[in-house]
Amino acid sequence: MNLKFKLITASLITLLLSGMMLFTSIVPLAAATTPAKSNIGLSYEIRTDRQGKQSLVLLATLKRADGYPLSERQVSFFESVDLFGPARLTLGSATTSALGIAPFLYETRQPGEHRFTVLYGGDETAEFVMEDVTLDLQNLPALSPLEKPVGMETINYWAMIAVGVVVLVVWSLLAGVFLGTIRGISRGSKGQ
Repeated sequence: MNLKFKLITASLITLLLSGMMLFTSIVPLAAATTPAKSNIGLSYEIRTDRQGKQSLVLLATLKRADGYPLSERQVSFFESVDLFGPARLTLGSATTSALGIAPFLYETRQPGEHRFTVLYGGDETAEFVMEDVTLDLQNLPALSPLEKPVGMETINYWAMIAVGVVVLVVWSLLAGVFLGTIRGISRGSKGQ
């Protein structure tokens, strides 16, 4: 009985020590995976490429609360508009650089105040964060036309008149054929 008691006691001590080691190894991991608070901001700049074309770029800056930049994170961009009531339109998303900056090309033809929302969905190291920002967009770069020319810009005034006369003559001939056919049918029915 003494041997049995010693074996049970040794097993219980081993089990207790194993449980304590497991608990002490899990607790620091749980504390380390608590997401840190994060901050996000939005600004804009006008950039010029090598060909001299300018573009408006929204810049979302994502950092932890301690100021450390968060890289390789997906940031979503939205714009608040009034379309039969308030709505939030999805503009797109961009990935942050090593400095925590996510650049997004934004095309607008409307200067003035624009209301944006930038959002980071969070992960195991940084919390979800969303910020509403109003930016006063001024001195916007010129944009390309909404529609490309269709090739008729070189037609002059007299060419357009000539095309109109040709269309009128064709319609007149078609009307004459139509009326002649009806007259022929009418004469044919009277003759029988």
